[in-house]
Amino acid sequence: MKIIISSLPNNPWWGNGTPQYEDNPAMVLGTQPNQGLLEREWMALSQMLTEKSLALDIIPFPSKLDGMNSNKWKHDFVFVRDLYVSNQRGDVVIARFREKERQGEVIIIEEWLMDQDVKVHTLPNDDNHFIEGGEFYYCSNENILFAGESRNSRKGNEKTAELLDVEDLVILRSNSFHLDTLCTPVFNSDNQLCLLIACTALLEKESVDQLKKMMHNRNIPILEIPPEEAIGTTGKLGSFAVNCLPLPGQLIGAAEFKSETVRTALTEHNITHSVVSLTQFHLSGGSVHCLTNEL
Repeated sequence: MKIIISSLPNNPWWGNGTPQYEDNPAMVLGTQPNQGLLEREWMALSQMLTEKSLALDIIPFPSKLDGMNSNKWKHDFVFVRDLYVSNQRGDVVIARFREKERQGEVIIIEEWLMDQDVKVHTLPNDDNHFIEGGEFYYCSNENILFAGESRNSRKGNEKTAELLDVEDLVILRSNSFHLDTLCTPVFNSDNQLCLLIACTALLEKESVDQLKKMMHNRNIPILEIPPEEAIGTTGKLGSFAVNCLPLPGQLIGAAEFKSETVRTALTEHNITHSVVSLTQFHLSGGSVHCLTNEL
């Protein structure tokens, strides 16, 4: 398995200020990241991934997007998680965004993926099929696909599961724009799903009940965290601690978990939790999981 990240654009990322997405409370219209700090944080992330002895592939930021009408940007290629979903067995599904301004990104990533050793799948091109990679967590050992239904459509989730040959599709509804802003699976050193860290307060009740029943049947604990360790609440941005890259025996995130229950459980399961600061990426509502993807 390879880990994919994008390099930063040559021009300042959101140098003219961020846009405002309807359902992303982290983004405040016109916010300009500290570019020097942004570059240092990106470098720290890439160095950490390299130090973990992971196979890392850094995709050049597309020149087609860099600086082109930058005052009207609504694309976000650095968050490569959004662009496709992989089952880590050679199949990928290309995203289809509700946000039309981001569709240009998937054309570019599809061209790149066609040169990789994977089978590229696309969704039906209609108004019923939408997905973004940040709405998914895939558990390869169990062949489970957790899918959010905020930015994704139900038909998009179901078709993605079909194309990836998924055994269990678990659809979770929330008011949070991406599933990875409120939960993360945890895998032990054998790549088995052993824990689920989640802010269930951000999920709809029916989804919470479904999730608890499934995890109970599989004897997998759900570790509750408050919104402050997820995306946060309106008016108060969270730490994004839960937005992790989960790998066998380790989690890579951008903040420590304050919950003693979580910290104890990670220790008991021999999970190494590594932290890298990504404050400037949080201004766009993204963190480690958003900045990375798998092949």
